[in-house]
Amino acid sequence: MSQVDGAEVARRYEDLRAAVLGGPDGGSRHGRAVLARSGMAAWIKAVARIPRPSWVVRQRPPAPTEVAGELVEVLASMAWTAAGGCRSG
Repeated sequence: MSQVDGAEVARRYEDLRAAVLGGPDGGSRHGRAVLARSGMAAWIKAVARIPRPSWVVRQRPPAPTEVAGELVEVLASMAWTAAGGCRSG
């Protein structure tokens, strides 16, 4: 069995936690069943035997309200610049 350092175990635990809290699979790809059935020690042993995936889990896209707010700021800035900016008389 290969050795996994503490930082790697912590990263994998955080992957599991994030998947359970909001992932589409509810954490099944990250060992949720092992953790629930056999506990943390068994989960750590299992994690040591599972190679880390080469792909990166994408975070959720920003909420539409965040994007809309940023878009309004950009468009307002463009309009302001096109109109000549601030002209004091």
